[in-house]
Amino acid sequence: MKRYVIVGTGGRCTHSYLGPLTARFRGRVELVGLYDPNAKRMEAANQLVGTAVPTFNNFNEMMRTVKPDGVIVTSQDSTHAQYVVGALENDCEAIVEKPLCTSTEHVRAIRIAAEKSKAEGRVTHNMRFNPDIEVIKREILDGRIGKVLHINFAETLDRSHGADYYRRWHRMIENSGGLMIHKASHHFDLINWLADSTPETVTALGRQSFYGKHGSFRGERCSNCEHAEKCNFYVDMFAEEEIRMLYREAESEDGYIRDGCVFDLSIDIPDTFSASIAYNNGSIASYSLNSYAAYESNSIAVEGTLGRIEMRAVHSTGFVAGQKTQNVTQLVNDESFGVGRKVTLFLPHESKVIDLTHGDVKGGHGGADPKMLEFLFGDAAGDDPLNQFAPLDQGIQAVLVGLAANKSIQSNGCPVAVQELV
Repeated sequence: MKRYVIVGTGGRCTHSYLGPLTARFRGRVELVGLYDPNAKRMEAANQLVGTAVPTFNNFNEMMRTVKPDGVIVTSQDSTHAQYVVGALENDCEAIVEKPLCTSTEHVRAIRIAAEKSKAEGRVTHNMRFNPDIEVIKREILDGRIGKVLHINFAETLDRSHGADYYRRWHRMIENSGGLMIHKASHHFDLINWLADSTPETVTALGRQSFYGKHGSFRGERCSNCEHAEKCNFYVDMFAEEEIRMLYREAESEDGYIRDGCVFDLSIDIPDTFSASIAYNNGSIASYSLNSYAAYESNSIAVEGTLGRIEMRAVHSTGFVAGQKTQNVTQLVNDESFGVGRKVTLFLPHESKVIDLTHGDVKGGHGGADPKMLEFLFGDAAGDDPLNQFAPLDQGIQAVLVGLAANKSIQSNGCPVAVQELV
C-alpha cells in the first residue's frame, strides 16, 4: 500500500484528496502527512474531514520523518515547482495539481530533477477525464473525423466563478502566472492532447477590462466593506463553515485574505484573453477566455478532414457561498437557452449528424474528478488506453503555451516560439 503526503491544505486538498483518500481509497493508499506553513489551516482540514493525519510545518522534516512513496501538491501555484523537485529528489512520485509550475526557471528545475530521479510525476489535468471529452478523444483516435486540422476552445466564466479568481491569491501574476497559466493550463493541455502534437507558436492578446481598476468603488474585503449593500459582487464568504475554518480562522497565521475586493487596484492579471496556437503537425487552435461573462459555458470543436465533433456545455454555478447576484442560468432554464451538455458528431460526406451525448454523471468537474482519482490511486492504475495520464513533460507543454501567451500579450500580440522559451 502506497503512502502519500499532501502539500497545501486549502479547499482542493480537503475535497479532492484528504477526504477521498481517507474514505473511498482506505486500504488502498495511506495518508501519512500534511504540510502547510499555516498550522491552523492544517488543523481545520483534519477537523473538517474528520481525520488525524500528522501535520508538519517543515517540508524536508516531513519527508525525512515519514519517508512517503508520493507527494501530492495542492499548494499555491508559484510554489508547485519546489515541492515537485523536492519529491523527485527523494525519489518520490509527484502528483501535482495544475498548473505544474509558473515560470521557465521552474520548468528547467523540474526537467533536471526528473532526469536524475528514479520516480515519475503526473499533473492532474482532470479535463482529460471528463466523460464528454473522453467521447471526443475516442472518436478522434478511431479516425471518425480524419486528420485534425483545427481546434476551437472557448470558455466563459460567470460573475460568481470568474470573480472568485480576483478575490484570492490568483489575482497576482507572481502567485499564479495569471489565468493563462492557472486556469488555461487545463485547456492548453486538452488542446495539446486532442491535437496530439507539440505546440510551436503562440500569438495572444489579453486585457484587464472589467475587474481591478475598472470598479467605480472598492474596499479592502467584502467582510468589512462600506459598499456591501450596493455592490453586485459582495459575498458573505464566511457564511460557509468550511471557508470560515480554512481561511478566516487561519488569517492570524499568515494574513491571507480570502474575500478580497475584486476591484482592488493591485490586481495585475488580465480578465479577457484570446490566443492562437500553431502545432508542428500542421494543425492550429483558437482559444478564448472571458472571466466576467453573464453565464458559465465552454465549447470545444475539433474539425478534421472527414468531419467535426463538438461539445457545448452551459452550466449553472453556485461557486461562492453567499453570492448576491443570482446566476443567469438559474433564471433562464429552458431549451431555447440550451442549459446542459451536448456532444455532436458531424459527418458531411456521409450526410450524418450523430448525437453522442451521454447521461448525467456525478462528481466534481462533470464527473472527471472521481474517475481521475481511480486512475491515480485505484484499480484502474496502469490501464490508460486514451493516454489520459499527463506526465510531467506534458504538464510542461501546457505551461509553456501559457507562458508564451503571457509573453505575446506583453508584446501586444507578437508571435512567440513556444519551445524556445526554455
